[in-house]
Amino acid sequence: MNRADEVFRVSEMISRCILGELTDAEKLWLEKWVEVSPENKELFDRLVGEKMLSEKVRAYGRINRKEPLEELLNRKKQLEQSVRRRRVTRVVGYAAAILLPLAVVFYFYIRPGRGVLPAELRLEDRVELPAGESKAILQLADGKVVELTPESSRHIARGDRVTIKQDSGIIKYKVDGSTMRQKEQFNTITVPRGAEFSLELSDGTRVWLNAESRLRFPEEFVGKHRKVYLEGEAYFDVSRDPEKRFEVQTESAEIRVYGTEFNVLAYKDEREITTTLVKGSVGIKVQGTKERVRLEPGEQACLVGNKITKREVDTEIYTAWMKGRLVFKSVRLEDMLRRLARWYNVDVVFSEESLKDVTFTGEVKKYEDFTEILEVIESTRTAHFQVKDRIVIVLK
Repeated sequence: MNRADEVFRVSEMISRCILGELTDAEKLWLEKWVEVSPENKELFDRLVGEKMLSEKVRAYGRINRKEPLEELLNRKKQLEQSVRRRRVTRVVGYAAAILLPLAVVFYFYIRPGRGVLPAELRLEDRVELPAGESKAILQLADGKVVELTPESSRHIARGDRVTIKQDSGIIKYKVDGSTMRQKEQFNTITVPRGAEFSLELSDGTRVWLNAESRLRFPEEFVGKHRKVYLEGEAYFDVSRDPEKRFEVQTESAEIRVYGTEFNVLAYKDEREITTTLVKGSVGIKVQGTKERVRLEPGEQACLVGNKITKREVDTEIYTAWMKGRLVFKSVRLEDMLRRLARWYNVDVVFSEESLKDVTFTGEVKKYEDFTEILEVIESTRTAHFQVKDRIVIVLK
């Protein structure tokens, strides 16, 4: 077995050992490899004994391996070429994926002069950065402001037709009476950074609001349309009503809904505005133009400027946030940290522009402390972090 084959084989076996996936035959192969030399044993003990790394792998569950594996194959080919030239160059620009011990092991094993991983793989000054929580601010039509927290049950307001109450942490609007209002009265719910909230509109539509989002909506829908106004990100499970079309208005687009489930991401600091359809059917019209598209389940509309396109996507990536997970696939570090910063209510500063373009694939649990996630990113040695007063500084 040449150097390249050995590197690939050993990195795979050690990482699978950390994950607890080795077969009996593979365990025997790895045991023999460890006994070959003290250096091999030291490498194995450091990796398998690295408590932090193994715990994070188990905590974050199974990670997408397809892209990291392709990256390793490319590295293997590069190493073979280097060996043939009697020269092993330093491998740089790794980090095709994050949260994957396979890539971590491989990276350190083939670096010249580095037979083992450093003893420490954690932030120098550990600080607590807890995950967001359920909270929001509700402004009623009469101007009254109500602070929303995850209380089990309470009445918020009761008018001549509409009752607003909180039930098991969810705000619910219920229409009472037989006479319909002639004019809509709007409420606004604002979810700050580091928070989330959900509500049920008067027509039965459920809405999950992500961090730093705002929804303006009528207490009771009047007329032939049901229209709400969104800034930020929300997941909608729309109650079907063939006689009253549901519409979501963002700054750049209007989404027409026909009884469905979909996610809308419309933050002002994002380059793209996306609508991802899970069930049903929606149509998207670009404001001020004739541009429009119709989506089927599993499709996503992407709006950049005034140009709208659609593509097939894995909807789980774009809706996992409301199920307690954050999923990333080939995402730039800058984009990933911007998304995490909203949820953890931190600011991110890059020490070098080149760090922004490092790409990652992986999944994390949404309610873990942010420091836990940063430690796993650090374990790849592609970026390091300093945290000061809720400012995360990204270092090379």
